[in-house]
Formats: sequence, structure tokens, C-alpha cells
Amino acid sequence: MKIISLFSGAGGMDLGFLLAGHKIVWANDFDKYAIETYKHNITRFHPHEVVFGDIEEILNISIDEIDKLIPDGDVVIGGFPCQGFSIANINRSMEDSRNHLYLQILKVIEAKKPKFVLLENVKGLENMEKGRVLEMILNDIEEAGVKNGGPGYEVRYNVFNALDFGVPQNRERVIILAVRKDCLDYYNIPESITNLTNLRKTLYIKPTHSSYSKIIDNKPAHVKVEELYTLWKKGELDFQLNYFESEIIYSYLDIKSAIGDLPKDFDPTYFISNHVGTKCKVLDKNDPKSNRVGNRPTDWNKYAPTIMGRGSGTGGPLIIPHPDHKRRMSVREVARIQSFPDSFIFKGSNSAAYRQIGNAVPVLMAYHIAKIIPLDI
Repeated sequence: MKIISLFSGAGGMDLGFLLAGHKIVWANDFDKYAIETYKHNITRFHPHEVVFGDIEEILNISIDEIDKLIPDGDVVIGGFPCQGFSIANINRSMEDSRNHLYLQILKVIEAKKPKFVLLENVKGLENMEKGRVLEMILNDIEEAGVKNGGPGYEVRYNVFNALDFGVPQNRERVIILAVRKDCLDYYNIPESITNLTNLRKTLYIKPTHSSYSKIIDNKPAHVKVEELYTLWKKGELDFQLNYFESEIIYSYLDIKSAIGDLPKDFDPTYFISNHVGTKCKVLDKNDPKSNRVGNRPTDWNKYAPTIMGRGSGTGGPLIIPHPDHKRRMSVREVARIQSFPDSFIFKGSNSAAYRQIGNAVPVLMAYHIAKIIPLDI
């Protein structure tokens, strides 16, 4: 399928879709360092138009002009900015201007009439304004293009945790899938029948890992993605396969599986790039503030808390402590926890790289999401 990618960032979602066999035809982000990262790691191996700029300014044109501006695509994907929606933002409200950026997605849907729409956002979106915000968004997507004679969309969503797909991080996200109604004769939305109280909240993606399993997965997430990324760059990836589909359900991966082999100190000369980081001190474990977001102690034998791209309002991104509790994690360490391969190089300052990684969809999770969308229909 041809993909139109909005709010692409460094390309976590896009890379997952590419590794699943899809093709990106147009991408956009307003973060110049994210664009540099994206072009270095993705576009030079898969040429396509990548537009730098504010999407509201770019799309401040008529629907017909948007149709001419953006190439035809089968799928629109995007993790629209989530700061205003996040549980961590106690002031979250539809009055936050960042929450209206999803309206740009509606413009693209109306203009390009894609067969599928796949959106990602924070778990907080589900209960914002007592669920009314999510309901509004789902209704808007269902009706997108109808006034211009389009068939409308069938919409499903659910909350998924990156842990369930082999990512060593507790990262819950709302995933929304919309299918153009005239495609439903050829495609069945994968659904769970466990939620009879909310028939929209039935989207299903088969997990590969579980808290109940005792079976150890000996291959870290970033290594799995590295193997696919290497084959993809060589043009040797078999897109008909799901490389991680198995009847075996593994136990959750821990931090040690992701970063246990990296030097204990920052080392810019290390042969793996981006093993550098912030000098922001780690709070003493007995400090009352150590229980706050971004400061909670981590454990080698447990999975990581959510890697974030935002700050507290007083500085850069909040980077979790290293399990040794002598420093915060390096750029490469949080990239591994987000399942980026080691050969994926992040551009810009440390703060810029941390932000790109924290805002990204974990690549391995994105791969599993992408696999529910057919390569052709």
C-alpha cells in the first residue's frame, strides 16, 4: 500500500510500515532535526517526498489544492501531537491548540480518500473530557468525505501496550483504524469480541508477549528490527512473511535485554552511535521527588517506564535514570528501548535526539500494527 505519513517525526511508525512491505509516498514534520534523521535513515534508502514545515500552514489551502499537493495514497498514518491529550498534562483540554492538529488529518482524508487511516495517540485521549474528545474524533473520521459524496469510514480502536509486542517498555497507546466502507467487501477488520459495551473498542492485534508467560525471548527488540532493517536496505526482505508470527507467547523483555551490553558511562567514541546523553543529575532514591515522572528508579530486571519526548516545562525531555542510578540513559539506550536499530542514527543535539525518540512509535510495535493492513486490496 502507498502511505501518506503525517507528523512523521524521526520515522518510527514509517519504518515499521516499510519493514511490513508498504511504500511511503509523502511525509511531513515540522522538527528540522527529525527531518534530518528521517532523511538519513529512511529516505536515502526509499526515496520519496519529505516536506519540512508546519502542517497547518502547508494545508491552509483548498481541498482540491491539497489533492494536487499530496500524491495519491492508500493509507494515511500519523501520530498526531499528543501533549495536549496526555494523562501527564493535568490541564489537557480541547482548548489546547495542539489538539486541533488532528483536523489536518481530516483534510487529507477528505482530499485523498484513502482506503485506510491508521492513527496513534496517548492513552489519555480515551478518557479526556470523559471520553467525549475521542468520540468526537471517531465520529469525524467516520464522516470524513461523506459531504462530498464519499462512502465514509468504519472505525475501530483499542488501547495497546508496546510490552505486548516485545518492546521492553510500558507504553500504552490508543490505535485507531478506519477502513473506507467500500473496502469492507474485501477486508475484515481484525476485532476482539471481548468488549460488548463499546463496539468501537474492539480492534485486535495479536500480541507476541505477555506478563503471564514464562518463556524467555532471547532476541532483544532492537536486534529484531536491525535484522529486518538490514534486509530491507538490501532489498531482500520477504514482505509476505510476518517474521515474528508464532504460536509461542514470550514473557515481557527487561531493560537488561536492551542495554546490558552498552558501556556503563557515556562514550562518544563507542562504535555504536549516539551513546551520549544529558548531564542532568539523577535524584537520590530517598528524595521525595524521585517518585515523579522521569525520575523514578529503574531496574535491570524490569521493563522501562514510558520514554517521553516532552519536558516538565522547565527544560528538555525527561530522561529516565540508568539502572545503575549514576546517570540518566543515553540517546542510544532510550533508542534501543524504543526498538530502534543501532544503525539508525539520530541527528541534532542530545536534547533534539531524545525528543525525537520519545515522540516516536516503537518500530517493532509499528511493524505489528502495519501487518494488519494488507499490502494490496
